[in-house]
Amino acid sequence: MARQGNSKDSSNTPWSESELLSSVKVYILLLRLQQEAGEFQSEPTAQALLANKLDLRNDAAIRYRLRNISAVVQEIGGPILSDFSPAESVGKNVRARIREMLEADEDFGKVKATNLGNPSDLAADALSALDGLREYIEGLNEDLAWRGHNQPPEPTGIAFLETSQLAQALADIERLKIEVLKPEPDAKKIEEVRQKLLELAVSAAKWIGERLTKFSDVALATAAPILVAKATGFLPVAIDAIEAVSRLVAK
Repeated sequence: MARQGNSKDSSNTPWSESELLSSVKVYILLLRLQQEAGEFQSEPTAQALLANKLDLRNDAAIRYRLRNISAVVQEIGGPILSDFSPAESVGKNVRARIREMLEADEDFGKVKATNLGNPSDLAADALSALDGLREYIEGLNEDLAWRGHNQPPEPTGIAFLETSQLAQALADIERLKIEVLKPEPDAKKIEEVRQKLLELAVSAAKWIGERLTKFSDVALATAAPILVAKATGFLPVAIDAIEAVSRLVAK
């Protein structure tokens, strides 16, 4: 990748609180997706999500820091990202800062949690998360419609941003909400639709990781920042909904 030769990077430069927090947040986001989807190649997505936030660090430095996070996660009894084997060589102070960030993160707490709560709360959480995903997708549709009317067509080549895919996702969300509201939801139907939303989220994650090669084409260069922002915003909202539905089905 292009960032590997970044001359600004230095192992002697201490990591700032912001850099560590950004790394922990991305790690947790992809850990949540892995927990739902199973193991997938998460490193390209992690590198892409951190490229702008860690612009003074090269790919090797980012990878090693994520491996440090795996070491701390393992130490406190959490599951780790399969792409990042634990690297124990991390300073005492940095280890303590990473641990504090992990333990303060509500989403990481959910990853580790074993008590799922009562069914009525889980249903309310699922409906709220699904509404959040629906609103985000509706915003995407509006943006794509506006761009289609006001700008020349752009060769995005991004399946999860195609209008037909988004329309299907909205229909799937409504199907899920109908089941969630039933006194006795059909777990099989819920799982079937959850899997479809999960596939969309994994598609978004993979696309984010591949964006550097996809946007080597000059025709896509101007569209890249906007589309990456849309995909990056979509991913956590989708994972929120998928997790909420998973907890409901598991109960």
